[in-house]
Amino acid sequence: MYKYTIFLSVSTIPLAVLGVFFAGGGHGNYFLLLLLFPFSLLGTLFNEVISFIFIIIGLLQLPIYGFLLDRFTVKKAFPVIIGIHIACMIILFLLKRDELF
Repeated sequence: MYKYTIFLSVSTIPLAVLGVFFAGGGHGNYFLLLLLFPFSLLGTLFNEVISFIFIIIGLLQLPIYGFLLDRFTVKKAFPVIIGIHIACMIILFLLKRDELF
């Protein structure tokens, strides 16, 4: 019934671990985190660090995407999700380019 929600919920933790691995504990490259979890990096626009609330938002991001894909059809929800996701990526890339890479 909630196949996308379950799949994306289970995928969140391994993807987050992979992103943190490539970020190198703050000494690496945040590009993978930017691609996968742009909402969690939006917190860096207000602070220089990723605060706890934005970590929670980032971890809930993919399950919420899955819920939207299950609740509304994929044809309706997917373009909206991708559009918002890419818009957040572009905003972060333009405003924090020097600090994230």
